[in-house]
Amino acid sequence: MKLALSTVIFTVILTFVVRLIDNYLRLISVTRLEKVIGDISFDIHNYFLTDLESESKESRHATVQAIRNFSDASSVTLNFIKQPGIDSIVSFLFIPVILFIIDFPSLVITLAYIAVYFCIDTYTTQRYAQLKDIQNSKTEAYYAKLQDSNDFDLEQTSFTRHFRRLCRWGFTEWFALQNSAVFFYCLNLLYLVYIVSTGEKDISDLVLIMGYVSQTQIFLNSFSQIKDSLTDMNVGLKHLAKNEAFSSVDLEDLI
Repeated sequence: MKLALSTVIFTVILTFVVRLIDNYLRLISVTRLEKVIGDISFDIHNYFLTDLESESKESRHATVQAIRNFSDASSVTLNFIKQPGIDSIVSFLFIPVILFIIDFPSLVITLAYIAVYFCIDTYTTQRYAQLKDIQNSKTEAYYAKLQDSNDFDLEQTSFTRHFRRLCRWGFTEWFALQNSAVFFYCLNLLYLVYIVSTGEKDISDLVLIMGYVSQTQIFLNSFSQIKDSLTDMNVGLKHLAKNEAFSSVDLEDLI
């Protein structure tokens, strides 16, 4: 069937206009969200620094660093939620439904993968929170000393040692999570290769299903990043609640 030239031109123009509108709305949303996130960071500074009283300069420096830790963690978390968090939520809602329709056994394997992933992530995040709590204390002590004295070798050594521990645990956490993904990905691939070899499905079905399985790993990785960032916020919040400069504020007030 031969299309009229006017129809082709109209389709191209319509596609061009739709894409332009999509780019405009998407970019203006992202940039406005970035402005809001930046404003939230300053709001946190203003909230905690108003009427701040410290016994010494070093104490004030440590308190300001604790506020910065919480503010930075909040900014990172909100940016993760902005992108790719929203896309990941869409994937989380629709991929299981699609797999249920096109291949139920693949859905079962994928759900098993999600369950194992969440179990590993829950355990590793608990340990991460403990190490992050120590690291925040060392960060506050280091920068407080750095701004008041040239004799900061002890604080720097302690900061470096604990940061190294945090990095090692980060490797352990992501190594376990990514290897669980590899195991279930290969299990799903093995199953699909088998049913393609028996003629139950075409090779195109294998490519389609494995594409959705790969998307599952992407949204789970995003989930872990957001969860770690929320943990950073929680740890920072507890540090502020325990800080003597905010003796009139407790954790329940800050949540």
